[in-house]
Amino acid sequence: MSFFTDGPRSRPLFPVPEQELFGYNGRPWVDPPHEYIVPAILPWSMPLGRAERTIVALRGIEVWPESVTFQLSVYSRDLLLDEPGEGLIDHRRVPDYNALLVGVLFPDGRRASSETISVPSASKPDQPVLRAQGLGGTSFHVDHEIFLWPLPPAGPLEFVVQWLDRDIEETRTALDGTAIRDAAKEAGEIWPGLPAREAHGLPVRRVGAQAMITPAWPRESQAPPPLPQPQRPASPLPAQEKADRPRRGAPLPTRLPRRAR
Repeated sequence: MSFFTDGPRSRPLFPVPEQELFGYNGRPWVDPPHEYIVPAILPWSMPLGRAERTIVALRGIEVWPESVTFQLSVYSRDLLLDEPGEGLIDHRRVPDYNALLVGVLFPDGRRASSETISVPSASKPDQPVLRAQGLGGTSFHVDHEIFLWPLPPAGPLEFVVQWLDRDIEETRTALDGTAIRDAAKEAGEIWPGLPAREAHGLPVRRVGAQAMITPAWPRESQAPPPLPQPQRPASPLPAQEKADRPRRGAPLPTRLPRRAR
């Protein structure tokens, strides 16, 4: 029987990368639907924070059906980063209030900022989500994408910037939340009518870019019995000589002889 041509095989245990795009069934609070939507563009460009040698500026806004991404750039006359791809905005468990911080304040009082860790969740959050990501640049100019969910309500949306290490005090800039909501209606769907992805029925757990099966491991009581150990052939030597003479290749004793009382 040939190794490769012994007939069709069942689906592999480990899922393979999708070869075709299926209908969008993602979570809009996790990230923007880049593969399915052409966003509406608001060409708003303005400084959001300024010091003598550093400027934090807004270069534009992408509006999705249920979220917004702000294109943010930092310009400086001094060295910013050796690796611009890492970005300047960090989500930390213990925020560094001297570093670059960004946030938004909705007209209804809800808020979100980079001073907290926004972990993607399976269920719909009850508070706004803000997530910052570095996009690269140079040692003196670093680009960022600020993801915000949901769309702001009608009214002024305040964008807040602070960077005490660079002498930028808390600065608030009012943006038109009504115009952002109206622009979301202009976001266009690229592939209308795509079929939904079929479930594979496998308990898959994804870790980063890898995927692996979560097996149903047996409990300790259900574990298979240990394999029998091979028996050594009886030695033809007398019992006393067999005890005194070590056998070649015999394992070392695992217990010391008891001390005579």
